Amino acid sequence: MPATAVLLVLVSTVLHAGWNTRLHRSADPETTVALSYLLVGIVLLPAVWFDPPSEVPGWVVASAAAQGGYMALLGTAYRTGSLSVAYPISRGTAPLLVGLGGWLLLDETPTAATAAGLVVLVGGLLVLAGLGNQLQERRAVVLAAITGLCTVAYSLIDARSVDLTGSLGYLSMVMILSSGAVLLGRRPGGARMRPHAGRFGGRRRRPGRGVRPRPVGLSAGPGRAGGRATPGLRGARSVAGPGGPRPPGALGFFAGDRRSRPGHLVGD
Repeated sequence: MPATAVLLVLVSTVLHAGWNTRLHRSADPETTVALSYLLVGIVLLPAVWFDPPSEVPGWVVASAAAQGGYMALLGTAYRTGSLSVAYPISRGTAPLLVGLGGWLLLDETPTAATAAGLVVLVGGLLVLAGLGNQLQERRAVVLAAITGLCTVAYSLIDARSVDLTGSLGYLSMVMILSSGAVLLGRRPGGARMRPHAGRFGGRRRRPGRGVRPRPVGLSAGPGRAGGRATPGLRGARSVAGPGGPRPPGALGFFAGDRRSRPGHLVGD
């Protein structure tokens, strides 16, 4: 194998592990990965117009079903188990099944190096399954293993389909259909979608940064000696009062209005 190919494989492995680490930390991994697929599918959507996958409509549906199952199962495994258990099992099951399938179904005799790699892979998966059992993460182990089956399914379908039709239009349709099915099943409301929108480019407000506004009087009076009003100034950082300066975020009010009005929080 050329050194360039090896380097590309290693770089993609690091990027994939980093993405899955971030995905595991998400409060809703299924929605996060589905929105990622949907975004890529929309970006590739113009290719559907120029080169629609009209030759393989059945394979489009089959691949979308397999990828939808992959997203749903992987997200559930991440919510119920640790990354060190769910991620390597979901990724390690696929090459194991492909290697065994090629040997048993396609009469592809593995080389000594391939056979040794499969043995090591089986041993590693058994160790991880035992670790998951000790951590009481049996459900995550099972879901991760089924995720590997889905990976094998859509990989074989896609490999066959892209030989028969344009790859970009095909991938766009598969990603939109699979992510749409997952989002329809999850039905994330506005409150759950807001953090993901911030992650994909919107500005996210971190909790705890703003200070709750307090009513502030307009003029000094009994019990408010030394008080200072800030008429017409909405962005005042502090107002002196009986107990010293108020915390940042307490704001002034319009002059002439004797009622206390809640101010606006100071931005981050």
